[in-house]
Amino acid sequence: MTEHPLLQDLNPEQRKAVTTIEGPVLVIAGAGSGKTRVLTYRVAYLIKALKVSPENILAVTFTNKAANEMRDRIENLLHINTKGLFIGTFHSICVRILRANIDYLPYDKNFSIFDRDDQLRVVKKILEEIKSRETPKRLLRHIQRIKAGQEPETEWHYDFYKKYQQKLLELNAMDFDDLLINTRKLFEEHENVKEFYADKFMYIHVDEYQDTNRIQYELLRHLSSKHRNIFVVGDDDQSIYSFRGADIRNILHFEKDFKDAKVIRLERNYRSTKNILKAATVLIANNTMRKGKTLWTDGPSGEKLVVHESFDEREEAEYVASKIEEFGRPFSNNLVLYRTNAQSRAFEEVFNKRGLPYIIVGSIKFFERKEVKDLIAYLKLIANPKDDISFLRIVNTPHRGIGAKTMKTLSDYALTEGLHLLEAIPGFVEYTGTKYLKLKRFYDLISKYIKLNEKKEDAFSILHDLINTLEFAEYIKKTYSGQEAREKLEGRLENVNAILGMAQEFVINQNNPTLEHFLEHISVQTEQDDMEMQQKDRITIMTVHNAKGLEFDNVFITGLEDGVFPHKSALSATYELEEERRLLHVAITRAKKRVIMTYARERSIRFGELLLPSRFIDELPEDVVIFDSVSKRYKEQRKETEEKERRVQTELHKGDYVYHPMFGRGRILVKNGDKVKVLFMDGIKNLSLKYAKLVKSQ
Repeated sequence: MTEHPLLQDLNPEQRKAVTTIEGPVLVIAGAGSGKTRVLTYRVAYLIKALKVSPENILAVTFTNKAANEMRDRIENLLHINTKGLFIGTFHSICVRILRANIDYLPYDKNFSIFDRDDQLRVVKKILEEIKSRETPKRLLRHIQRIKAGQEPETEWHYDFYKKYQQKLLELNAMDFDDLLINTRKLFEEHENVKEFYADKFMYIHVDEYQDTNRIQYELLRHLSSKHRNIFVVGDDDQSIYSFRGADIRNILHFEKDFKDAKVIRLERNYRSTKNILKAATVLIANNTMRKGKTLWTDGPSGEKLVVHESFDEREEAEYVASKIEEFGRPFSNNLVLYRTNAQSRAFEEVFNKRGLPYIIVGSIKFFERKEVKDLIAYLKLIANPKDDISFLRIVNTPHRGIGAKTMKTLSDYALTEGLHLLEAIPGFVEYTGTKYLKLKRFYDLISKYIKLNEKKEDAFSILHDLINTLEFAEYIKKTYSGQEAREKLEGRLENVNAILGMAQEFVINQNNPTLEHFLEHISVQTEQDDMEMQQKDRITIMTVHNAKGLEFDNVFITGLEDGVFPHKSALSATYELEEERRLLHVAITRAKKRVIMTYARERSIRFGELLLPSRFIDELPEDVVIFDSVSKRYKEQRKETEEKERRVQTELHKGDYVYHPMFGRGRILVKNGDKVKVLFMDGIKNLSLKYAKLVKSQ
């Protein structure tokens, strides 16, 4: 029998996947193995070779972009219009089903779909109506957890959830979770609706199956209940979205859930070199929750992976920048990855300084993150009391009970008197009496730091004291609660540590470390040339979570320290640690030619901690890894440091900045002979110069 022309461009495993038509099929598709190609060709094969009507085929992806690309590829293969073909995300397909069957639900056909901002407005509206001062974002997280099938924390939360759902109904609106939930409800409560779609979709295709959640799994079970021709493609070794609700058990238990399922492995990689694939394969083999596969290529061995050690994130960023300059243009060949967004700051600074064009994908730039902007707004108001914009941002951050009505009254008074908002407060409070004492306390707070600034206190001292006085960390912690919010909370706290570490670094390295100069330094970092940012030839910077599906010649994986990558929240749980290992597997397999890994001995987001290299580095095969020759350099530097320690101990004075190997950087408050009292990030320590090994920092 002559092979169909569509199959000629496929390797044997891909061809088997495309032509295995009947019954459940699981394709374990390793990184760079052509899974999108298999999905596309399979749909085209059904239509062209087997004469299946496009209306009887369903293809589910996770992004609209992927859906559009798949449709375009199919149309290019078949040279026909595929209008009747159901291709889209779970949410877009559910909308189509809901629109067509809305009479079964208490909504009108033209129901609205609310995004997160809309949801928050609904929550705030309800809170106003019931006169509650609960946090809208926190309540919305409770609502989302309830919709995901979790038990409500309290009866009150469940009552609020019901109020929220009732309000959506009154507004004829659904949120994104409702799209899935209401479709499942249609199938479970109206057998005729389920039968219609189960009969209609004779062939079901699902991309990125390892990223499906429980509700999506249940929808697929309903849709495939008639014909059982469900074809899923995924990679258990790339399951990295559990924080979004993805359930790796969906792919691991596929054969149990769909009896007589066929499993096909795509292990041939078309992206990376042999050395890169060996490193990724040996690393991920340490996981127990996986189905198992071995990536291979008939391409070249390529360069060995490089592991580089740095003193801190600044040196790390300088090293990455120098390697990128060494590789030369185009800059777009380079991808810089990190575990958390707080790590972007050093790369932004160094790349700006060197004039290297870059784009940060999938995250807000460091200086545009809320907690960072809030602290900078405080500093700007302290440096310039006429800055009404900064005043308005922070007057009620953290919450002080200063409401919109109070601010309207103050603004009117300031306008009448021709004053700026901060300077208007004393007269306003005197004029109105004791009613607005909360404003006066805010004024006294800012005035305290204005006086410190006038005395030329350095930027780090002001910021450090301000964060403690505001109890800023506690303020952030109150905003987040529960397991799902843990990583986001830690990221916010890391950002606060990062800006504080930046201020201390500035003070150590500058001759005149005033607040005004620090703010100038920040403004240079945050101003970007619009034309430059529009260039296509630029370095891409992102978290590993945002990198799945991408490929670059050169991939830099940074911050490989225990507690950073793997994240400290995962160190005590096998399940979470395995997901961290999958993250690194994803990072390594983004590379086509080179992988360069870096770790640092100290990092501002882990200020004061002794960092150790990531345990994952020890799991890499030694024959494909080069450990950058830094040990000799560090031994020489350590010897010089020890000699310097002995020399400078007799030169230390009150007010000097010092470094301690355990407590980090600090400032001497009192010196009495061999005894010193030093202010560190985690408090004041009484030390002996004989044993403390303090090093003068400036």
